Amino acid sequence: MSEQGAAATEAGRESGSPLDPDIVQEVVAVANRAPSIHNTQPWIWTLHPSHLSLRADRDRQLRVADPDGHSLLISCGAALALTEIGLRAAGSDVQTRRLPDPADPDLLAEFRIAGRRQPAAHDTDLFAAAQRRQSDRRPFTPQDIPAETVELLRAAAAGPGVHAEFPVRSEQRVNLAVAVSWADRTEQRDPEYLAEMNRWLRDSDVHADGVPASAIPHVPPGQPRHTDVPLRDFEVGVSGRLLIERDVDEHPLIAVLLTESDTALEQLQAGESMMRLMLEAELLGLGTCPLSQAVDLIAFRTRVSTLMGWQGLPQMMLRIGYPAPGDLQAARTPRRPVTDILKVLPA
Repeated sequence: MSEQGAAATEAGRESGSPLDPDIVQEVVAVANRAPSIHNTQPWIWTLHPSHLSLRADRDRQLRVADPDGHSLLISCGAALALTEIGLRAAGSDVQTRRLPDPADPDLLAEFRIAGRRQPAAHDTDLFAAAQRRQSDRRPFTPQDIPAETVELLRAAAAGPGVHAEFPVRSEQRVNLAVAVSWADRTEQRDPEYLAEMNRWLRDSDVHADGVPASAIPHVPPGQPRHTDVPLRDFEVGVSGRLLIERDVDEHPLIAVLLTESDTALEQLQAGESMMRLMLEAELLGLGTCPLSQAVDLIAFRTRVSTLMGWQGLPQMMLRIGYPAPGDLQAARTPRRPVTDILKVLPA
């Protein structure tokens, strides 16, 4: 290649190939279905002439439950993973730069297209799974998840600086239950936390974000769920409309995503890891649901790590299991329209 040709190629790499706006809209619509704390959807994409960027939307950060932005970055990491998967499924060779500008920490990622290629079958499968996936707060069946399936989930979650633990020994389950229950009680006793959560309990006929009553399991007073590791209780000032089977002794598989420390990059990568694990679970016929009370605050994360004897810090926990058979489907939480979360800059 001539020096002039090489220079042109390098310039093309720097500027990036233009993205098709129609494809970007389709990708963002699916990436917007990433799970987020209280369904706050704390993200915004911008389509530039040469690349696509993902930013944190700090106006949607929870000030009580997420004062340091940990859960916001986990949520945005999940959206980042879906953006990459969607672009690859559309036949793009994607180059992603995470936290590319130290002076602009809310710029979380830039996606540039290095070229076109035939989509890999697994990418198209993952993109289809992303369109189906939903967090399932209902009890799972008592069916055990085979060890080989657990290893597939572990491999899917593995990434730079992130690995998954699956506490299964009885003493591990007891310690984890103690840690999550303590965090849950601490938050439930905080009136500001309860007020903030109440603000995000929304009518899905009116709002395109927040947690609708149709997605909240109804647990009658005096009849608690029989689960060793409790879920976040959204029935505060509102009665859930998601009916669940009663008297089920719940022992779902718990996945814990750990990083070496607690940097913004690690939190973002943990969100990506969470999303990969959720999609792999979907392909394997498993349901998932975030279990995040015990990782909301740094004090909680440190306590869990110490109690469990882990070297790293837990960034996210997930319940995993086989959905109960039947006609009832878990409710899908609403999402904001793409026009609200995607800015298109003129060429």
